[in-house]
Amino acid sequence: MNFAYSESARHVRSALGAVLRQRREATRRTLTEVAVEAGLSPAHLSEVERGRKEVSTERLLAVAHSLGARPADIYADLARMLGADADRPAWPEDPPAKLRLATASLPLEALRSVADFSAYLAMANPPPRPKARIGFDLRR
Repeated sequence: MNFAYSESARHVRSALGAVLRQRREATRRTLTEVAVEAGLSPAHLSEVERGRKEVSTERLLAVAHSLGARPADIYADLARMLGADADRPAWPEDPPAKLRLATASLPLEALRSVADFSAYLAMANPPPRPKARIGFDLRR
């Protein structure tokens, strides 16, 4: 069986972290509030949200409970993000979340190259300036 690119452990961790962060931000809770209620350190929860650390099932259940979410809903969001449901987009609508997911699997050197190229494009194609007027306004 051939696996899709999205089935790497790193991508799944990143997607799960994005789901948890989106749910936390949707409830307008801070990282510290959710972490303390779930029995985690804020640093650990931050690493999980960024896809850098694994989360055990027990801790995932604690985070889901602190967010007021059912674990099944967390897993359903994860499945959709990984493309399981064709009727719903696999990518979140939130541009920062899209960027986090898209760059989560890039090595640091590749990420720097993308940033450098983006900066180059921004400098090479500046937005048009309004045309300056020379003279006097005689319509007073």
